[in-house]
Amino acid sequence: MTTVKVSTTDEMLALLPHQVGHRISRSLTVSVVSGGLLGPVARIDLPPECDVRPTARLLLESLLRVEPQAALVVGHESVAGESRSLRRAVHRGLRSAGVGIIDHVVVRDGRWWGWCCRPVDELDGLLLDHADGHPVPDDFEVPAVAELIARGSAPLASRDQVGALVEENPALSHGVGAALATLPEPGAVLLPGDPTGLDAADRGGDDSLDRVPDVWAQVLAPLGDRGDTFAVTDEDAARLVRSLADRAWRDALVAWMSPVMFPLDKVDDESTALLRRHVTTGAVTTSEHSEVVLRRLLAMTTRVPDAWPAEVAAICTVAGCVAWGVGNGSTAGDAVARALRVDPDYRLAAFLDRMVEHQMRPRHRWGEIAA
Repeated sequence: MTTVKVSTTDEMLALLPHQVGHRISRSLTVSVVSGGLLGPVARIDLPPECDVRPTARLLLESLLRVEPQAALVVGHESVAGESRSLRRAVHRGLRSAGVGIIDHVVVRDGRWWGWCCRPVDELDGLLLDHADGHPVPDDFEVPAVAELIARGSAPLASRDQVGALVEENPALSHGVGAALATLPEPGAVLLPGDPTGLDAADRGGDDSLDRVPDVWAQVLAPLGDRGDTFAVTDEDAARLVRSLADRAWRDALVAWMSPVMFPLDKVDDESTALLRRHVTTGAVTTSEHSEVVLRRLLAMTTRVPDAWPAEVAAICTVAGCVAWGVGNGSTAGDAVARALRVDPDYRLAAFLDRMVEHQMRPRHRWGEIAA
């Protein structure tokens, strides 16, 4: 996520859809602050009343793993009061763990109600002069959000549309499937070793495999002055996803696309040399550039048919790693879910799935990479 500055509740509310990637409805969101920085956002659908307690417990377990200093708790409702039980349970759990509450908010019908609308220290009830709450500001009324839009941020209309970003699009996938059928089968063998699949010494690949560095250079290219002109043929798309059968090459690509996820100094020498020859601009060093790469990867995931599970698992896992690196948890989760659906034994997907489930954030920050 691009770094922006927000300081008030209404600004944070306007920012939320850009953080999760879609407009929010009937959900609870919790934005956390650690080290003075606004960190990841947890979003969960509002559960039936009978499931509030276990839902709150699981959400709190995930949130507290990132050791937040403070949190903004927001219930997004379509019916008044439907988020109350979950909001209160999560609020109490955070306070018991020593987490400060920035604000405790309800959003409904384009308006919001927070601490300023209630009697002091109360989670319910409204002051008479705040009964109508406050309007959620339009995106362009908040400078930080307007800046994100100028950089290309465009939240989708719903959570379902986010999931569709990584699913096969039959209108686009037939050509890539046909092209894959013409390629020789890779000779990759998954060998015992590091369960993350990141051991560069354990190549587990086929030296004759075409790694198509020229095509990957297009994926890694910075955004041009005329916007994103990235486009590959079905044949090149097939070669691109097939190249990921080489684990060391796959891991090198992820490191170059998202060095906050995989350190560049762990990339094998052969892959490094190949990438340096073809990617003249070097590895990605900013979250903005990584987000551009992610959009191209997501476009690729929709073009690969489920009938080719090894290729689907590989490209979805790579996209998921890059998404997690820029703080896009929804897309990372969707990508790894598709990967494991078609290939439950794909080890890097299983590792990423655990990272998402347990909110294991990347060890490095983008500021450290750029420096």
